[in-house]
Amino acid sequence: MEQQDALFQNFLFEEEITWSHILPRAPHHGGLWEVGVKSFKFYFKRVVSNTCLTYEEFLTILIQIEGLLNSRPLTPLSSEVEDLEILTPGHFLIGRPITAIPEPLMIELNDNRLNRWQLLTKKVQTIWKH
Repeated sequence: MEQQDALFQNFLFEEEITWSHILPRAPHHGGLWEVGVKSFKFYFKRVVSNTCLTYEEFLTILIQIEGLLNSRPLTPLSSEVEDLEILTPGHFLIGRPITAIPEPLMIELNDNRLNRWQLLTKKVQTIWKH
């Protein structure tokens, strides 16, 4: 193990790579990705709260939150007033904005009247509403 560590340290030195860590309990040093983590936690806690989800439902919620965060506007794509297209993180991931077909609106329905698919749809719509 020590030999591998020495090889790794030598590689870092030869490539002039400086290894730095974020201090424990100091997420403000994380910058942009910590803002993303904070945003994810906000939506996740708000939508899931104390709902018991299956693995597939949980994964669907995660993917929808990812879609929301990767659809946030960063800057206009051009300086033309008529051009309304904006740059989003989705452009860096797939080369275009992330789009989806809208689901029927279920936000206003009571939870006790919904089946599992409708409940999941309601939670997803709550993510996109905020």
